[in-house]
Amino acid sequence: MSSQRVRSVFAVCLLAAGCGRFRSAGRYRVTIDLGPSIRALGSEDLFESGPAEDRIVAIGPAALPALEAALDDESPAVRVGVVEVLSYLAVPERVPLLMKAVTDPDEAVRAQALEVLGGLTGDPRARPLVEAALEDPSPTIRVAAARTCAQLCTSPHAVARLVDIAIRDEPFSNALWARASLAAMMKRPDTSSEARAAIERVAIPRLQDGGSLEERARAALLVADIGSPAGSEVLAAAARESTSTQVRLHALYALGTVGDARAVPTLAEILRGPQNDLVPYAYDALTRMAARGVAEAKPTLGAYPGPRPSQPLPPPL
Repeated sequence: MSSQRVRSVFAVCLLAAGCGRFRSAGRYRVTIDLGPSIRALGSEDLFESGPAEDRIVAIGPAALPALEAALDDESPAVRVGVVEVLSYLAVPERVPLLMKAVTDPDEAVRAQALEVLGGLTGDPRARPLVEAALEDPSPTIRVAAARTCAQLCTSPHAVARLVDIAIRDEPFSNALWARASLAAMMKRPDTSSEARAAIERVAIPRLQDGGSLEERARAALLVADIGSPAGSEVLAAAARESTSTQVRLHALYALGTVGDARAVPTLAEILRGPQNDLVPYAYDALTRMAARGVAEAKPTLGAYPGPRPSQPLPPPL
């Protein structure tokens, strides 16, 4: 047999073997249609949406292209479900999809995306979008952005905007979330100084600016968070006069941290009043004031005949 013929036969054998391998590989390959599972994410029936979510998460990063397409093509309910799935796919490639969802035309999708970004470890790619969302006209989006800022925001403008939200935003729960984020930022090495400076720059002037008692009280709460007693008189006034029980409770708790002898008459007045949610917090505030050396608090505590908290109270919700 000539060498040319040997080479020809050998080539044919290689081709046949290769074709066999390719044929086998093709037979083992599986293509998954995620369409039914993705659409099931929008179902209100948890027995339908839950298993669908599990199936997609089990596929892992390979599902990302289909999820991105769903953000373009599916209903708002499905898009919210897509964002929920992305919260479980712990890969960096999910962040661009979450950023895309932050710009979604539907408010619920945007809010969900911001919440998920807030649960991540602070990927800086999303920072500009989150900081911009602090200016959103929707209270739902503003509070989602404010919560996310605890881990992500760094710019002086964003920090000052958080202070403004904590003082002026409605409902009061939005203000509390902004305040909580500022407290978290004061524990971060990269934002601690800026957060404190913003409170001093924005909140302290609001204590005596002629605004409503509610807004001045919110400013005083922030000032107390940096350990300053500058807002103590406003806190005492809020504890007496605010129309919001939540504001009064937070003012009482803050007085325990920064209040001085001038707050004692207000706390004593609450203790002499009817038993309600304010009384335990007034007693707790006096107890913490006495522990800080406010001598006037001790006689008021000793004279109180009513039920006493058995342990220190947590901050009000």
